[in-house]
Amino acid sequence: MPVSKGWRETCSTIAVMNQIVATSAPFLVFTDLDGSLMEHESYSIEAAKPALTELARRGVTPIFASSKTAVEILAVQRASGLTAPFICENGAAVYDSSGQILTEFGLPRTRWLDAVHQLRERLSLRFTGFSDWPAVKIAGLTGLSEGDAGNAQRREFTEPMLWQDTQANFQLFKSEIQKLSLTTLEGGRFISIQSQFDKGEAMKWWQARQNPPLPFLIALGDSPNDLSLLAAADVAVVIKSGKSDQLDPQGPATIIRTSLPGPAGWNDGIRQILNLLDSQQLLIN
Repeated sequence: MPVSKGWRETCSTIAVMNQIVATSAPFLVFTDLDGSLMEHESYSIEAAKPALTELARRGVTPIFASSKTAVEILAVQRASGLTAPFICENGAAVYDSSGQILTEFGLPRTRWLDAVHQLRERLSLRFTGFSDWPAVKIAGLTGLSEGDAGNAQRREFTEPMLWQDTQANFQLFKSEIQKLSLTTLEGGRFISIQSQFDKGEAMKWWQARQNPPLPFLIALGDSPNDLSLLAAADVAVVIKSGKSDQLDPQGPATIIRTSLPGPAGWNDGIRQILNLLDSQQLLIN
């Protein structure tokens, strides 16, 4: 992931702040990456710098909740200096800030991928996914470097794919994989085949393990695979995207919809929340 020198310097400042400021802030921030904190095409997080710096001043480091693999997220953390626990592969597992797995919610991909491929062959369905493609193909579809695309292939719980068949056959496919205890979830670029888990469940699991009083939850996302995360939060920030109009989270006390996409929208959403907190228009205790 390309990171500018200026961004590295900013992240060094954020890291120092996170060491100085107490980490017992009364709220947690959970965020999607692609299309939210990160630009969808360039993967830059430059436009989110002001909000990240202000969160760091308050002792808050965002917790990534992404469709990315654990290896990918660790690489993003190293590049950005934003080290915190994280949720990988749409909520399949939670890792601590040192990169050690804490819990798994998903069925390992090795237990069901062959059965999915057999189903594809038996029903003559047209779809292909990460396990079918070389890294160079994934790089071409995502804009990642070939090395980063290789990290994206190191999936343990999910199979991102492109559906190339009819909608009727997609409904048939979803019905058949239910018999394997699997489902599908739409993201920004791909449809994920996975077992029954989501980002919201993983976020609530992490919250429940914090010292009382339990922290207030702020969540940011832009795609259908973020809906569970947004719905389980106290404050949801729906970041503008080509699919954000599909998102109608039920549950948050406050919902903010940004007029800007990606990290610029992320920055604006966090700014609005902090202004509401500081003016006591949003009470978190």
